[in-house]
Amino acid sequence: MDVSLSRQEQEGGRTFQAAESGIEDALSQDFSTIFPGGQTTYSNSLSLGGSDISYSIEKKSTLETRVDEGGIAQIDVTGAVNGNSVTILWGKGLGCSDSDKSKNASSLLIRIYTVNGGTTTARNVGYAACSYTNGFSTTGVGGDATNGYTVSLVLQTNDKIVNIHPLYNDAAITAQGGGWTLPTQYYSIQSTAKNTTGNETKVIQLSRTIPANPSVLDFVLYSGGTIVK
Repeated sequence: MDVSLSRQEQEGGRTFQAAESGIEDALSQDFSTIFPGGQTTYSNSLSLGGSDISYSIEKKSTLETRVDEGGIAQIDVTGAVNGNSVTILWGKGLGCSDSDKSKNASSLLIRIYTVNGGTTTARNVGYAACSYTNGFSTTGVGGDATNGYTVSLVLQTNDKIVNIHPLYNDAAITAQGGGWTLPTQYYSIQSTAKNTTGNETKVIQLSRTIPANPSVLDFVLYSGGTIVK
């Protein structure tokens, strides 16, 4: 009995390592070339150490992420035109009744970067799920603690990046296009390994985000010459 369990553990460990190898192979792919003709999914298979491995890489245009307070969720809005929007959902399960703001739904500081003719500009907006005296508006914010809070962020032509900073608390954020489909926000990768001589199957899933600037860069001032106040 002990011998059988030990063998199963060994086989399970080898199968899990095979699934990890599938993830490594997926991450080694050139993501700029594996989706020809507008395809949104790439699949591949290989064999390793007595395991059959299959993995898939899928483009995701809806961003789903959890962000620490003061961190950043970056949304690629390349291709946006006047009238497009981004619908943002956050704060599900969190209300506004606690005297400790860190236990309530967070406020959102949002910075939108626009690139027009080689010139980059930024505009800032703030939204709050809870009525505080921080100047962040609750106007346009819908929802509740049960279902989460939503706001529709209106975009302009030449907008490229939207950075969202949660304040007071961490935030689970979902962002999707309103009236249009956002560009790819991240890649979902799933690797499955099956032991060819046994019954073990292991599955590993992870997400690969698109490159993003560190959040500190939203608060840094650059100058190629003299800064005039």
